[in-house]
Amino acid sequence: MTVGEASGGDYRQLEADFQYIEEKLTEISKQHRLLLVLFKNANEEAVKKCLKKLDGSLDNFALARQVHNATDLKKLENDIETYYRTLQATWKNTEEMRGNIEDIKTILRNFNPEFRQEIQSTTRKLRPPSRSHIFYGRDELLNRLATRLVPALCETGSKVLLALLGPGGIGETSAALAVMEHDFVQERYGGSNQFWVGCAKATSATLLLDILYDSLCINKKTGQTLEDILAELEPPSGKPEQQPYRLLLLDNFETPWTDEGQPVDAEASAKIYTKIYPQTSEEQLCELLDAIGHLPLAITLLANYARTSQVTLVELLRDWQRDGPDILSISDDGEDNVMHKSIKFSLDNPPMKKSTYAMKLLTLLALFPTPVSHVDLKRCWVPEGINQSKALHVLSKTALVELTEPTAFVIPVIRSYILHHTPDRDFADTRFHIHRVCCSLIADHGSSPGDPTYLADKQFLSSQEVHLQSILLDATSESSADVSPEILQALLTLSWHQCYTRPRFDLVKHTLSVSKRMKNAKYEAESLVCYAEMCFVLSQYDGATERVSLAHDLFIALGDRISAARCSIKLIKYNLYNQTSSLEEHLSLVEQAQTAYSANDPFGQALCDLWLGGTYNCHGMPLQARAKLEQVKAKFEEPGRRLELERCIEALAFSYHVSYSLHPKLVPNSLTIALHLANQALELSIQCGREEYQSHSLWNLTRILKDSGLYDETLGRTLESLKLAKSLGDYVGAQNALQKALVAFEEMPASSLKDYLIRDCRMLLNRVETTPNSMESVDRATQ
Repeated sequence: MTVGEASGGDYRQLEADFQYIEEKLTEISKQHRLLLVLFKNANEEAVKKCLKKLDGSLDNFALARQVHNATDLKKLENDIETYYRTLQATWKNTEEMRGNIEDIKTILRNFNPEFRQEIQSTTRKLRPPSRSHIFYGRDELLNRLATRLVPALCETGSKVLLALLGPGGIGETSAALAVMEHDFVQERYGGSNQFWVGCAKATSATLLLDILYDSLCINKKTGQTLEDILAELEPPSGKPEQQPYRLLLLDNFETPWTDEGQPVDAEASAKIYTKIYPQTSEEQLCELLDAIGHLPLAITLLANYARTSQVTLVELLRDWQRDGPDILSISDDGEDNVMHKSIKFSLDNPPMKKSTYAMKLLTLLALFPTPVSHVDLKRCWVPEGINQSKALHVLSKTALVELTEPTAFVIPVIRSYILHHTPDRDFADTRFHIHRVCCSLIADHGSSPGDPTYLADKQFLSSQEVHLQSILLDATSESSADVSPEILQALLTLSWHQCYTRPRFDLVKHTLSVSKRMKNAKYEAESLVCYAEMCFVLSQYDGATERVSLAHDLFIALGDRISAARCSIKLIKYNLYNQTSSLEEHLSLVEQAQTAYSANDPFGQALCDLWLGGTYNCHGMPLQARAKLEQVKAKFEEPGRRLELERCIEALAFSYHVSYSLHPKLVPNSLTIALHLANQALELSIQCGREEYQSHSLWNLTRILKDSGLYDETLGRTLESLKLAKSLGDYVGAQNALQKALVAFEEMPASSLKDYLIRDCRMLLNRVETTPNSMESVDRATQ
């Protein structure tokens, strides 16, 4: 019975009792008065009976209600308990689902660029410059631009290209930054898929690609910057619908597209001016703002000038008109002049005239295309005798330099004016100082992998690379420039830094070109060696062999036998990797290197023995390799030979591992020894700081772990190796290389090594060819 049915029965019983009482009382009330007197006692008894029945009915109804209420409460309690148990089960399922979602996210981070971008860009992503809080009169423009930047959701793969153009100072950057903060834009793109790309230093297509590479937080490092960027941004499946919406702000990207830039209106101009200088009188302000064309930068500069100089609007307008009333209109020929006049007013500002250091520091900062940290300015760039804090205070007050808590920056329009209107005689000392400091910094941090200070030096050069390269190009780009050996050495050292970190050819090509122009054969040869090593790192073995051979001949012509011998060692390495020479040819190269190094050069002879052991390894002679490598290992254990020791130990691990496969009975415990040596080599490669050596060591270690049956550790190390190798190559390149290697292996003389190499090559090639299909399956599974 339901609660409703029980309640209905109780009410019907009470109603029947009330009806009975009503009938009895009605009968009594209809009696004649005489009968009432005669049947007084009987009627009283009838009334008492009715009252008694009423009391009983009410008591029964109350009791029934209590019983039913208790039943109802019990039923509600049971329902609540059942619902609570359901909630517990739901909560448990939710927790399990949350764990599954985290697993799915992990898969997506590994295979989907949108998720990968979000987790990898947090530390590298460049922060845009802060937008001015003085920003009025452009709401209509911002709404229009934001609407154009947000395509319809149904437009899969749609692209929007939008350019804000105009004369310097009208506020294109401020408007663009405001658009990125617009609600429409934030809703579509979010924070993780918006990228600010500062293009002020993009003086060439190559530098622009480098800037995009860094700004977009790209990880691949194949030396082909454009391909690395496109490959990283493209989903593995190549499906446009899986691409996230991305927004790129290319700041100071001067290309003539469509003109969206415009001066602000009179009301907004007045707000900007009075926000900076609140004590301004409204009289004659409109006339002044009309004269300067309502350009935001001109307004900012003049308002700061008036505030710091305490001049009246009458005086300011008079000075402006006195210097040239024909430049007041914003015509095609007059916009730049308006800005130059505004900047000149700030340069002639009394605080600037009174400061001993402000103009010198402004000239120095103008040589840097991007913001410079206060710490670096003080530690590296500002000459002794200049009070940096006072000078920056004056430059900030006059609005000539943008200051943030960590950096100082000359905005491009002012930087351009300084660079083009400062006499060469005034600039000469500053340029000389900057070039000298640049060379000194690079020389102080020019260590090589394996040196004790290399990791710290690599970090420093990477943090300063944009500035250093820009300064060196400024010093060497003019064909008439007289380039000193110090600058050539700085170019070479920075080229080696790029070879060790992210190889690309532009700077080393420039270094080689400048060396030839200056007819400096020594640096021409050294540049060729760096160029060859960069080709080798990028698996361009023919190019590496060609260039190191040219360098070898140049060193021979210069009488530098040690450097020529070093080239011979590299030639052995490149030929071994290229797999194009026979054992006899490789041994002949080793003999040439041994001859080039004198018998009194133990380190040079040890290098020859190292690559002799490598030659034996390559040609399937692990026992001969092990004997030679064991002899030279002790020589590399001396201080300062960490890189060579790592190479030797890895080669030894390889020889023991091959011995396990080819001669298991001749070399007991060879697999255990190989595992121990491989772990040592990996640790040393991390300390040395060369990622390609670390990648080789990881790959060697995973093979040994697999053969040792340590599958969990094998999987962990394989994932490390995959993550590191991802930045050093791509599937298409790997497939091409393996196909070429397979052809080369087929032409080798019959041997067990040939069979071993062909089997491994085919296995790897099959994995590479099936990987895209596997990626497609993962994509479908995660949709």
